[in-house]
Amino acid sequence: MQQGIFRSGALALLSIAVAAQAQPLTVVGGPGNDYQASVQAPADAPEARVAVFERLDGSFSGDLWLTRSTDAGASWSAPLAVVTSAANERHPSLVEGVEGGWLLFHLSNASGAFRIHRATSVDGLSFSSSAPIALGWPTGGEINPQVRRLQDGRLLLVYHRLGGAAHASVSSDEGLSWDSTRVQISPASAALPRIAQRPQDGRLLLVYQTNPGNGQLQLWARSSLDPLAWTDTPQSLAGSGNNHDAWPLWSAAGEWQVFFARVEGGSFQIHRSRSPDGIAWSQPEALSARPGLGNVQPMALTTALGTELYWGAAQVSGDSNYDIVRSMLDAAIEDIFSDGFEPVPP
Repeated sequence: MQQGIFRSGALALLSIAVAAQAQPLTVVGGPGNDYQASVQAPADAPEARVAVFERLDGSFSGDLWLTRSTDAGASWSAPLAVVTSAANERHPSLVEGVEGGWLLFHLSNASGAFRIHRATSVDGLSFSSSAPIALGWPTGGEINPQVRRLQDGRLLLVYHRLGGAAHASVSSDEGLSWDSTRVQISPASAALPRIAQRPQDGRLLLVYQTNPGNGQLQLWARSSLDPLAWTDTPQSLAGSGNNHDAWPLWSAAGEWQVFFARVEGGSFQIHRSRSPDGIAWSQPEALSARPGLGNVQPMALTTALGTELYWGAAQVSGDSNYDIVRSMLDAAIEDIFSDGFEPVPP
């Protein structure tokens, strides 16, 4: 009886994954621009999801909103505003606190110049007023943060300076204070640095984009075992075409994967490249097929069901009316039956 119950539940979860892979599910819809989602699965509730995203007004000035799921992303709550003001608040990065609760990092020009801000939440529903963090820069200009927790418990922040290079900093006190040596992690000007970590040995993979001046943005990857020491030669991840918004992931398949937006047929579509070592990369594989409609800012995480992919999907042609959508990739069939049970024959 228990085996039958398990099999039925596992197959139900698998059917959800397959259905989502075939047709992206809308996480946040409606008019206006909603995108740049940061999604996390709480450690003590693996079936739950918390997503913070930016909602833009007609002038592309943003506030941060939150939505939750209790069924592994199959359905989502009505969004609620969590960081709002007259300032431009965008590019959220959500991290679970070491003792529970949530840390939320984002860019804001509330102080007159762009700085990276930090807010906290006990319940994942309401957040404290955000405040800028000190990174050692005498003037403002830090934007587009991504924060992840390292295996040793510290927080690692990657970001870039307006018109300048990408940088990294670490914190040992949950983001209250940060290393202020302004470690540069790209050789020259670079935008949207994002980072992932391989669990086996703690190796970090950094990806970022550069503009050679012709409007055809290129993607680069490099790796390190030390978050504050980057000495390898950056490797071309996508050196041809127009490529944006790279997001790295160490996948359950035992390989690096990078998701990004790439112009195909006149509009951005989500693509993926793979690598066993972070040096040699596969040709881009298209993951969205929405001709004439933009698809931007992918974000992915590995869960028990496989790889969950989120991105901003335009509902009309042009740069407007983006919804956040979700798709399942690489459904984890082996994980579902990892206790030795076999699928029930038809």
